[in-house]
Amino acid sequence: MNYLNLKLVSRIMDINKIEVGEFPVPRSLTVYPSETCNLNCVGCNSKSMHKKDAFMDVELFYRIVDDFASMGGKAVAFEGGGEPMLHPDIGKLIYRCVERELKIGIITNGTIVKEEMFLADWVRVSIPNSNYLKSEITDNIDYMLARRKITRIGVKLLRSKSCPNPLWFSEVDYVQIKDLRNHESSLKENPKHVKPCGLTPLRAVVDYDGTFYPCPFFYAQEGTAIGKGLLSELWGTEAHKKAIKNIKNCNLYDCPFIDIDWKEIEKADLSFI
Repeated sequence: MNYLNLKLVSRIMDINKIEVGEFPVPRSLTVYPSETCNLNCVGCNSKSMHKKDAFMDVELFYRIVDDFASMGGKAVAFEGGGEPMLHPDIGKLIYRCVERELKIGIITNGTIVKEEMFLADWVRVSIPNSNYLKSEITDNIDYMLARRKITRIGVKLLRSKSCPNPLWFSEVDYVQIKDLRNHESSLKENPKHVKPCGLTPLRAVVDYDGTFYPCPFFYAQEGTAIGKGLLSELWGTEAHKKAIKNIKNCNLYDCPFIDIDWKEIEKADLSFI
């Protein structure tokens, strides 16, 4: 069974709630603290979002993460959008999560290393083409590997026509390989049809301006904004349900849920839960 299926098996109780129309409290909150990026990667789905100096207000983040923790949330993942480590006060955001005893994940392009990153439970460096990798990124990864204590360091490699066989040789904790989708350099065709995602109620995403969405690919979806405010006030509302119903283009993007093997989940031994 692959890693994604194992993750979903661990949430089988929540999946059962979804089937009867309930909204389980999300375990993880995906935060886009920055829509500013310092790279221009081929195949980047988020280029349309990039803006200059687009960073989440620190006080806004405090309100959002405090509310999320009070709901029973367990983890915050800093992603983007843009490059999270460009946020001028990313250290304050990370420390707030530590204070609230939340697990922390960071997805980064590897161009910036800050000491607060080593408070995270995991850091994943996204590499669009391992054949043309800047030495500063490999140096930064080596530095992180040398400095980390609790932090798991991984890389995500992208498979495409320009990099059909992505390779990695450093001693990282894990390597993910994904296919570039919805691009002229893609090797793998997108699925022709993907049924509406029944797992979206497990996810919570907030952009730098405080707008909540049910899916990380909101920038490609019209009408999927849930609204601004606190997650506890928005979760499971009619606006939330409407936003989920408006998600239609899942098959165009790199959503891992496309590759779920439900047969594996159904036959899994769930006695450990």
